[in-house]
Amino acid sequence: MMLKNYSEELKFLIEKYKNKGFEWGKPIDYLEFRNGCSREEMEREILNANNIEFVEKQKEQCETRYKLYFVYDFKKGRVYVLKFTEKIRIITVYPLGKQTLKNYKRKFKKL
Repeated sequence: MMLKNYSEELKFLIEKYKNKGFEWGKPIDYLEFRNGCSREEMEREILNANNIEFVEKQKEQCETRYKLYFVYDFKKGRVYVLKFTEKIRIITVYPLGKQTLKNYKRKFKKL
């Protein structure tokens, strides 16, 4: 079964909410440490959506979340989980390693 990629829907929502700013679901210093980059870099990456490979849409607890898969090369990537409230709410961010990327490639077939 091929999963649907919601990249276009996500880009539309980012465009709609980008001037309202961001809010974070976890402490920013923890996310910066875990991902090895700054808050500004993460926000810029979401706004630009350049390296985005796949967007998964999830319905959870009566809310819609988007899981963004960014792939930089065959052994590095990052996943953002966000939702749109009055702002762009970043629920969590975590890095992807080589093995996890291999598993996602199988899951999404064309990552």
